Amino acid sequence: MNLQEILGKNASIAAVVIIVLLILLPLVWSIVSSVSTEGDQSSQLFLERPDPKYKNCIKDTEYMRYHHWELLRGIREEVVRYGKREDINFNKCRECHTSRERFCNKCHDATSLTPDCFDCHYYP
Repeated sequence: MNLQEILGKNASIAAVVIIVLLILLPLVWSIVSSVSTEGDQSSQLFLERPDPKYKNCIKDTEYMRYHHWELLRGIREEVVRYGKREDINFNKCRECHTSRERFCNKCHDATSLTPDCFDCHYYP
């Protein structure tokens, strides 16, 4: 007599329930953990705010959030390929965003991005 005969249909039902629970566990865990930490994230700033004396960035916040890399890539192309350095100054960015750790890296780490800009370029 094997286990299937001993337990009958209950074993099959139990196996299906266990498989379904194993599949749903990561989804439920994700929902529960995001709901439980939602209040913590809203009470603190994610990125360091720039010095209040600086009113505006070179572009609006929404553009910079999603397209700053295009702007930086364009600047890189102008400097590397065409030698234009006169009106391009990365120090303007650093006046407001003084800490790479508290500004750039915080967002890049959260989104699992590893830009290679700072392998060559110093940014405190």
